[in-house]
Amino acid sequence: MTDRTPCINPRCRRTFKCDQEGEEVICGKCFRALPAELRNEHRRCWREYRKWNRRILRTSDPLKALRMHDIRNRWAAMIDGNWDLIRRAVTSPEKPAGLDTFLEEVGL
Repeated sequence: MTDRTPCINPRCRRTFKCDQEGEEVICGKCFRALPAELRNEHRRCWREYRKWNRRILRTSDPLKALRMHDIRNRWAAMIDGNWDLIRRAVTSPEKPAGLDTFLEEVGL
């Protein structure tokens, strides 16, 4: 087994040091090639997740911490859902509008 994790883009040859088994990573170049909506949503979800994580660490009330854990877990689920969208966008990108796409639509 190698100690490197490849980028999730099958056409990209970048690898990263593997910290955990089964970890998925996207390189910066492939991430910047994604549509802006996907990138912005992913960043927003991570920003909120980290914000709630910091709030949990600062609180001393266990009841508040429990409610904050629920909120943080919802953001984690949103990150996972967005990661699935990113994986789909990278592995099967939309065809660009061009002559080949037009000819396929027409049936030639």
